Amino acid sequence: MVFSGRPSTACHACRPARRKCDRAPKGCSQCRRKGHECPGYPDPTALRMRNETTRVTLKQTSKSTAHAAAAGPRRTLPAHESASSLPSLSSSSSPSSSSSSSPPSSYSQDVVSSSDVQPLASSSSPSVALPLQLSTELQAVSFLFHTFIAATPFEGYLPSFYLPGSPRDDACACAIDAAALAAYARHARRPRCADAARERYADALSRVNAALADPRAAVHDRTLVAVLVLALFEATVFQAGTAPTSWVAHTWGAMQLLMLRGPHQLAASPAARQLFAHTSNNVKASCIQRSAAIPPLFLAFDEQVRGLLDSHDPAVRLADLLHKVSALKARSRDEPRNPALLLEALRVDRDIIAFCDAPPPSLRFDREPPHGHHGPAWTFRRIVHAYPNLRLCKVWNAVRLLRIFLLSFLADDIEHFRVDETLTDARTLAGLRSYARAHMADVAVDVLATVPSFVHTQGSTRTFLAPGRCLGWPLGILEMSSVCPPDARLYARKTLEWLAEDLNLPQAIDPERHPGSREDWLHLFHLG
Repeated sequence: MVFSGRPSTACHACRPARRKCDRAPKGCSQCRRKGHECPGYPDPTALRMRNETTRVTLKQTSKSTAHAAAAGPRRTLPAHESASSLPSLSSSSSPSSSSSSSPPSSYSQDVVSSSDVQPLASSSSPSVALPLQLSTELQAVSFLFHTFIAATPFEGYLPSFYLPGSPRDDACACAIDAAALAAYARHARRPRCADAARERYADALSRVNAALADPRAAVHDRTLVAVLVLALFEATVFQAGTAPTSWVAHTWGAMQLLMLRGPHQLAASPAARQLFAHTSNNVKASCIQRSAAIPPLFLAFDEQVRGLLDSHDPAVRLADLLHKVSALKARSRDEPRNPALLLEALRVDRDIIAFCDAPPPSLRFDREPPHGHHGPAWTFRRIVHAYPNLRLCKVWNAVRLLRIFLLSFLADDIEHFRVDETLTDARTLAGLRSYARAHMADVAVDVLATVPSFVHTQGSTRTFLAPGRCLGWPLGILEMSSVCPPDARLYARKTLEWLAEDLNLPQAIDPERHPGSREDWLHLFHLG
């Protein structure tokens, strides 16, 4: 591997086409002029490595052939010279097999690990017979940073905790290694990587516990990052049919660490503010999913530090809506069903509609296709939204999930009311039911219009990108909803099957799933 400098700053569409890219924040003008979504820009801090093995091998082979023709028969080296002067290669390699070897084209191919390599017994081969490749661990870490955490809060800060000069034996590094191996094992369908991931996870867990026992280490950024990454690991390896107990435990542990650190750390460190925003989102999403109230102490802490956060951060702008939906779902679990809850759900839904009708500039996107154009035939009703980036697309789907919760609550709970003078009249209940069904149809269209954003299309081949796993939650909820239109439910089901195949997520279509427990793991895909 040869260092070849920083990667081009052009977007992922302009770079292979060698077009001049203006790197506009909301997508380059070249992509906009061609009428398709800009796929985004590479990480400017990343290094670019070029595999020179094949070129050097061919060059050396040519030189060896020319030299042999000029100098006559080659002298065979003694065995002790061969072992010390030639690289370690697989003993089963041969020149004929090397001529067809090439670097791996995807992460799913096997790599050469130290256990697979044997010393060459003789010098009968005139050249290197097998290309040198990255180890499994390095491929896993590369996959994690460049693909798996794309469009997640981790993308904004996690690489800075794994720089070349960072510690490699503390809880944070071990947790990152474990999450990387787990993500790569699922993506490449390699069970041995999953076993290695669990071993690294156990090591990271013991190191986290040791750090938590030290009052000084407990408030370090790297300790909180380790806990968040352990939650990512749990979301990655989670299997259907069980409750996400470990994920919830890590999320609650991160919340306690935030409060232990206090607001002064947020004021002093931009990284600490990113960690707070990420942890706060996970805590609130977990509460909404479980119909549990957000802990009052954390709500007070959240209110205290909100002024320190970036006002343009979508999570900050959506905080009040998250709090309202969480409180309503908690009340619906603890209080008897009554018309007051239905009216409160209706009021919160109208607040969300007002937010969607006039979003801040940083959250705007193109809802309708260009005049005279429609989406591909495989899209739902040929409606495709255009978002500046996948992160914003996920934010909007989170907003739509809030509405789905409220509309499902309205539609489902109406069935439990009896019509009499003490509660409400039949006309009001019928109106609420019609409201829920009509608006659920609109929300379903908006969610399904985001599917193409997570799909890579090349010719007639369509493949889900790794960030597409975040669609598991909204698509699963739409498929189960009794008020979602039948055609939208069918499209959601088929898309889940496609998603499960491409991203190796069989639990997305597990036939043994139960509607009452399925949300326990579906929401982990959205967060992770």
